[in-house]
Amino acid sequence: MKYIEELEVGDTFLSGQDNYIVTSDYRKNGSRSCVNLKTGFGKWMEANAVVDICPIYTLDEDNNIVAVKVTEKENVN
Repeated sequence: MKYIEELEVGDTFLSGQDNYIVTSDYRKNGSRSCVNLKTGFGKWMEANAVVDICPIYTLDEDNNIVAVKVTEKENVN
């Protein structure tokens, strides 16, 4: 679990029952603009909101599962 303020642009997370992606927009109070991946609607999330990191995956041309955004943990060879 992490605070919204600790996430980078493009990180995906679970909040409640919905998956979100962090955008580059933010407010002076630290709130971050996030997009609900199911509905496409934006939502301002407070900087101190605690969320579960939840990576999203896609399939490549050989039907291998590949992370959309590779994290440091996944980048280990």
